[in-house]
Amino acid sequence: MGPHARSLPEVRGREQQLARIGASLQDVTGIRQSQVLLVGAGPGAGKTRLLVEAVNAASRNGFAVVHGAAAGSGAAPGTASAGTRPRASDTAEQAFPHPNACSVIEAAQTWLRNDLEDVRTLVTLDDLHLVPPSSLKALGDLVVACRNRPILWLLAFTSERSSTPPEPLRSHFARLRSRLPVEPVPELAPLRGEALARLVADYAGAAPAPALLALAECLNGVPRAVIELVRGLAEDDDIDIVDGIAHLRPTVPQESSTEDSMGVPPLVPKRFSALVREDLSSLAEPTMTALRLAAVLGSPFAPDDLSAMLGEAPVGLLAVVDEAVTRGLLVCGEHDFSFRDEPVWRVLLDSVPPPVRAALRRQAAEMLLSRPDGIERAALQLVHIAQPGNVEALRIISEGSQRLLAVDPSTAATLAIRCMALVSPGQAERLRFAKTAVGALTRAGDLDRAIALAKDTIEESIGFAAARPPAAFAQGIAALQASMAAALLLRGDTRSARRSARDALAGQEAGTQQHEAVITHLAASYLTGDSTAVERAQKIMRSPDRHAQSVRVAAMTHHALGQWRDGQVGDSVRTLREAVALDRRGEEVQLLDPRWFLAFALTRTDEYEEADAVIQCSVRTGVSEARTLAGATPALLRAPLLLARGRLEEAEAAARDAVGTDGPCLPMLAPQAWLVLGAVALRRGALGQAAVHVKTLEQEFPQQDSNPWQGAHLLLSAQLAEAQADMAAVADLLSGVAARADTLRALLLADPATAAWCVRASLAADLPDVARTVAASAECLRVLNPRVPAVLAAATHARALVDKDADALAGAGQLHRNPWARAAAAEDLGVLLLDRGDQEAAIAELDRSMGEYGVLGGEHDAARVRARLRQLGVRRRHWTHTKRPASGWESLTKTERKVAELVADGLTNQQAARHLFISPHTVGFHLRQVYRKLDIRSRTALIRIRA
Repeated sequence: MGPHARSLPEVRGREQQLARIGASLQDVTGIRQSQVLLVGAGPGAGKTRLLVEAVNAASRNGFAVVHGAAAGSGAAPGTASAGTRPRASDTAEQAFPHPNACSVIEAAQTWLRNDLEDVRTLVTLDDLHLVPPSSLKALGDLVVACRNRPILWLLAFTSERSSTPPEPLRSHFARLRSRLPVEPVPELAPLRGEALARLVADYAGAAPAPALLALAECLNGVPRAVIELVRGLAEDDDIDIVDGIAHLRPTVPQESSTEDSMGVPPLVPKRFSALVREDLSSLAEPTMTALRLAAVLGSPFAPDDLSAMLGEAPVGLLAVVDEAVTRGLLVCGEHDFSFRDEPVWRVLLDSVPPPVRAALRRQAAEMLLSRPDGIERAALQLVHIAQPGNVEALRIISEGSQRLLAVDPSTAATLAIRCMALVSPGQAERLRFAKTAVGALTRAGDLDRAIALAKDTIEESIGFAAARPPAAFAQGIAALQASMAAALLLRGDTRSARRSARDALAGQEAGTQQHEAVITHLAASYLTGDSTAVERAQKIMRSPDRHAQSVRVAAMTHHALGQWRDGQVGDSVRTLREAVALDRRGEEVQLLDPRWFLAFALTRTDEYEEADAVIQCSVRTGVSEARTLAGATPALLRAPLLLARGRLEEAEAAARDAVGTDGPCLPMLAPQAWLVLGAVALRRGALGQAAVHVKTLEQEFPQQDSNPWQGAHLLLSAQLAEAQADMAAVADLLSGVAARADTLRALLLADPATAAWCVRASLAADLPDVARTVAASAECLRVLNPRVPAVLAAATHARALVDKDADALAGAGQLHRNPWARAAAAEDLGVLLLDRGDQEAAIAELDRSMGEYGVLGGEHDAARVRARLRQLGVRRRHWTHTKRPASGWESLTKTERKVAELVADGLTNQQAARHLFISPHTVGFHLRQVYRKLDIRSRTALIRIRA
């Protein structure tokens, strides 16, 4: 190997094939007889590279090799001595050059005739599909003649049908099968997923970013095409490596065009475009023409539209569509077709010259406008070619934006913003388009952009208002302020939302009503603690005929929240049900959607089946597009329901989806997701994670008395302090809460198990008066809500703890539907029975409690009960035998990992022991095992590993 030679990168995605070849090499060694392996693949799939790897493997294992590589000095052409490998190079073809296949067969005959019979040999023949019948017969005779010698024959061929050999190879292989074992290697399938990403990384020099990987995915997983693409991009300086990630440089358009921002894929690099065009050149001419027209129509497109543009009957599309789908260019839906890959769509679109493209868009718009449902699609064509002053085009684009608002808000926003660009600043019509755009962006979850657009347009319009009649702008500005208020509220900026809604209401004309402004002002007033909001909501409810349905629904929802805050749980749920029944349209952006709060209320009252039905209903009535606020909301609603049912992993996943960065989220409801994440971490005993989530709540979502999540936040903070053995903090928090009836009520309504926990914690902190106050408050809630089973169970549980009533505790356990509360009742009963000296019954209850906690995944709670059982001389296994590696993080047992996490969070051995309910000596033992398995020697190193 020369000093500048480079070895081939590791082969990707062919582990099965290499394993099969390796197994055959072993078989040949063991049985001392020949085997034949067939390697069939389409062009560029990597069969030659597989032969290179096979030769290398055989050489490493002492095989003599006969292959197509250039022979060394003194060797017969196409042969190599044992241990010789193909030379290193950049590609498999360069590393494995082969002469005419016929000469290789002749070389193999010479080699094997002169070779000793017991020498293990690998014979590789590539491109067997090019060999004439006479040479194939000679090859077959040679294979059969040598069948009792330790030879592995690796025969490769190219076939459009992958592993299926073409004739006459098929007949030749059939004759061989009758004389000795002939098997195919596993199919060289297209590279996907991790294998494709690793191949791109090999030639890009770093892990690919999504945009780069997306280009590679367009090449049907063909390794040779992917390698050629990535190499070309690197040569063209189209790849930037930043922080260990290979990014695709944005392609800058040569001239400004709406084509690059209005509902079409972004520009692609020239190298990719050239590769795709070369591949598309093999298509039939009618197919290529149809695909270029389809690219102009957009993705998806209707077959009727395409046939109309082509000027022929739909039957003429059969051959065209069949070829395009077979080649993986189009995907067939129920009613339409789509381009499988957006970058390929862009290449086809760019293949149409701009003047022709504009003419085709005008033709498509005229065709679509003649159809009853075609105005939206016509707008999507005209948006690319409309010019200022084109009144008819502006009207169509505007109407299309309005129609798309409910079903595709992102596209609606794009159309409305384009309308703004076609109208000069200072025109009242521009305000109307801005309102549509802001509303669409809000629905799509792009709240920051919606707010920025509204602010800029309002400021711009105020500057022109002095030179215009006031009426021309006042109403438009008020409407836009209302839309901005809605976006501010959904973003969680309630005070700014209230100011903006107030300004909108002040700017409206007498006798008119901005529904959006009324609803937003009502919601923001409630969330900021404005007591006048209650009276305004009741006033609207007393005069339903004077208000729009959406306003009435908002007032009922607000009233229900007030009822809940006052402890009227049953009435609140009933009002929310009525609001949901009234709100059937789903046409406007919901600011106080009754379904949201009904789902939360039903979850907190253990009505899980109805809560699930309400969430499903919200999904069906919401916008279908996933990357919208409506699409993001179900995860927020499901997370607390899953937590209440004891499905921690699913609850955590839903909560993370709700606050994730990949797509829109709803900041107004986001605290609920962080509360779920904190509760899940606490149940699992991950105190460090729970503390981080509590801190996030405190920093990003400041709590106010009127906040719907205040009670749940107080509960999580208090339970975290208890888990951290900070009983002073628990005592301070509970004492402060008990002194404020409204706050205590909010705390008790956060969860059916809260009342019992507060009593238990108060008694442990030597605060009997606080415990009695909690029980009394729970009893008041029971009196207010005689038909709410969850409230009855909570009150019964709390009073039984105060009175130390074993029968009442047993009854509370039967009343609870909440599995966490049921397990806690069993634990409380066990402790009480133990205090009374009934050890046998106590052990039974504690055992049941530990089992229920274990099923729910409540590791922290189960450990506490297990420790109490251990004190009674009862030991319960809490581990499972799992096959683990000998070292590394995955080698740690469950207990070792828990110890490592606590120590990495800064806890001492004593603190970790208290948390896990084990001795400090045991913590030390587990910590030594952690150090050994992770090959570290200090806490500092452990913290660094966990960072």
